[in-house]
Amino acid sequence: MNKRVAIFDLGSNAFKLLIAEKAPTPEGFVIVHKEQSGVKLASKGINKKIITKEARLRALEAIAAFKVTAEYYKCRTIKCTGTSAFRDAKNGKILVDEIKERFHLDVEIISGDREAELIYKGVKIGYNMDKKPVFIMDIGGGSLEIIIANNEGIQFQKSYDLGMRRVMEKLDLPDPLKQKDVDQIITFFDNEFSELDKVVKNLKPHTLIGTSGSYETISNMVEAQKGRPLKKVSTATFKLSRTRITELHNSLVHKTEEERKKIDGMDLIRVDLMAIAMVFVNHIIKKFNFDNVVFSAFALKEGLLSEALDKE
Repeated sequence: MNKRVAIFDLGSNAFKLLIAEKAPTPEGFVIVHKEQSGVKLASKGINKKIITKEARLRALEAIAAFKVTAEYYKCRTIKCTGTSAFRDAKNGKILVDEIKERFHLDVEIISGDREAELIYKGVKIGYNMDKKPVFIMDIGGGSLEIIIANNEGIQFQKSYDLGMRRVMEKLDLPDPLKQKDVDQIITFFDNEFSELDKVVKNLKPHTLIGTSGSYETISNMVEAQKGRPLKKVSTATFKLSRTRITELHNSLVHKTEEERKKIDGMDLIRVDLMAIAMVFVNHIIKKFNFDNVVFSAFALKEGLLSEALDKE
């Protein structure tokens, strides 16, 4: 049996587990197992810069389950990364220390720049880049990573404290959203993106590549809407229709959470965030006029995995 590596991606909304081993495939590995847990680490605390007691207990429960699974699959290495919620919380280090004490696991709290770097590495494994720049967008619960890059490297990267849970709680958005709430969301993001507007105008990325979290849920809903699998354009990248995203936006944003739960392809871990995420994604596509829109199934976890496997 090849040496297996487990990646624990401890995000602000979901904790994700990826287990893989080296293989002579285009991406250099095969995925043995993957799962996620709706920990919602940032819930009710992210804008106060704390991890609540309830979120801490959900985190420990998820990590305990992940470790049992990693041991079942006989993983030689376990890599754990903490992102936005860990970075920002005043008590984030306390949770890291508790994970170390209880599970003998080291959690690396990575910077926003490091997070963007790993996302780029992951996307590049599953998408055939060329010299034309692409716009990579990773939508998390606590942070939002924007990367403009080509096959030669990153030309622009920034981690914004604009994850969907953070913004939802900051703006104190109601459920369901009314049109004035949608307008408020758009105005809020436009005010935050004045620098990005200039960068996009200068670098002229031709394709939007969305990854992770809310964007993955959007791709699942579009696929369910189509009634057939998304068209694969590369190893781990799939074509999305701009028209279908607009249609999904129009039908979803004013629904209640209970109504959103009934949408085919909806991820219940993110159902509370999907109205604001849908407004954001649809606005970015229109704002920067992206005709070519794709979903990358590879992101931070796969970037970290490739680094870990290179060391095995």
